[in-house]
Amino acid sequence: MTPPNNRDGRPPQRSQQPSRRPAPTDNRAHSPQKSVHSDPRRQPQHRTSDVPPRQKPVPTNAHRQAPPPQYRPPKTDHMQKSYIAYKKKERLRKKIMRISFIVFVLAILVIIILLLSRSCSKGNSGEQNNADKISENSTNQTSVIETSSDKPKESSVVSDAASSKPESSKENSKESSKESETSSVDNPHHYTTNYSRFSQDVMNELEENITSEFVALYDVTTDEVIFSHNYSKKCFPASTTKLLTAITASSIITDPNTVITVGDEIRMIGADSSSAYLQEGMQLTFEMLLDALLLPSGNDAAYTIAVNCAKIYKNDKTLKNEEAVKQFMELVNKKAKQIGASRTHYVTPDGWHDDNHYTCAQDLIKIGDYAKSIPIVSKSCSKAYVEWDLVKGGSIAWSNSNKLIQWDSGVYSEYCDGLKTGFTDEAGSSVVASATMNGHTFIAVTMNGLTLYTKYEDCNLMFKKAFELYGLNYTYG
Repeated sequence: MTPPNNRDGRPPQRSQQPSRRPAPTDNRAHSPQKSVHSDPRRQPQHRTSDVPPRQKPVPTNAHRQAPPPQYRPPKTDHMQKSYIAYKKKERLRKKIMRISFIVFVLAILVIIILLLSRSCSKGNSGEQNNADKISENSTNQTSVIETSSDKPKESSVVSDAASSKPESSKENSKESSKESETSSVDNPHHYTTNYSRFSQDVMNELEENITSEFVALYDVTTDEVIFSHNYSKKCFPASTTKLLTAITASSIITDPNTVITVGDEIRMIGADSSSAYLQEGMQLTFEMLLDALLLPSGNDAAYTIAVNCAKIYKNDKTLKNEEAVKQFMELVNKKAKQIGASRTHYVTPDGWHDDNHYTCAQDLIKIGDYAKSIPIVSKSCSKAYVEWDLVKGGSIAWSNSNKLIQWDSGVYSEYCDGLKTGFTDEAGSSVVASATMNGHTFIAVTMNGLTLYTKYEDCNLMFKKAFELYGLNYTYG
């Protein structure tokens, strides 16, 4: 059914007024409220009336802040130039530091070299001055003797004047006591120094190539010391002590076939000592014991010789080992004074280190020369290898520690015939050596060598130059 038209015949229009719909009402206000505990999922636990209602969560995007824009400093030409200049300065500073460090090191090295050269020149000049003084003293003594023999009247007048003065009488008494002491020296040699035997070139060669700290070279034929370094300075002898031990023992026991029994004195040796492997109760002749002392450098043989020689000297078989060793060392030091080794004092028979056990190259020349004058000692020192049959059965053998007489050592020479080696941490590597060719004998001493073999090289060099003085060719190696 169509709606009726208006008066003018048009269909009726809808009114433009808003419809009068009832406004939506909150039915929840009129509806009964649900219990607080009706929906436990929506209700927080332990909620009280004072707590405000739950607020809506804030969107997560609200917490995010936009990152600040990346700051890039403008790279202008000025900054680039300043940076390059800074780098150049840094390189230059580093170069200057390197150069200054190198210059500093070189300056220290130059100072050290100058000090060493100055000390060497002082040592050489001191030795030359000593030699000049000795030559002046000898010339003065000869001139005094000549004048006294030519003018007996003047000598009588001088003697009268001396007798009238008490001071001169005291001096004469002192001189007479010195003459009595020198007359008691059991050594015919004088060991005068003569450093003019070698040319200057040879002397320079020896000084440049010899590395041992204490050195001496003695010509037995002319009774002259022809080369030395630190000749009279104190040094430690180590096992070269056994040369004086053998000399003293041979003056007490004159029969080489004297039988000696090894006792508990061999327990007196130090730890890690060189040994001849003697055992208590073993019986050996005196010649065997000398070989055990001088070839393998047996410290046990040294104490066996010391104790038995002291008992024979004191004629007391009940003498204790410590007392016997002390008595024997008194005889050793007394023998050193008789030989003329006035700067030598020994404490032990084997050379075990002691600060009060010392000698010098000058005294070792005298001791080595005296050892060669004793046939049984000289023969023992020249043996490269020996094998003995013991008195009670069995046998024993030793080889010589001196590489100069060992044909396979690399430093061997057929002209070497002794004498004794030595080594301790304090004394260093040492040797007292001798060589003979065509009736000419030289004795060399090298103490505190740089290595175990440099002492032999020093001896061979000195022997070679020494025999050239007689036109002889000394070969080794």
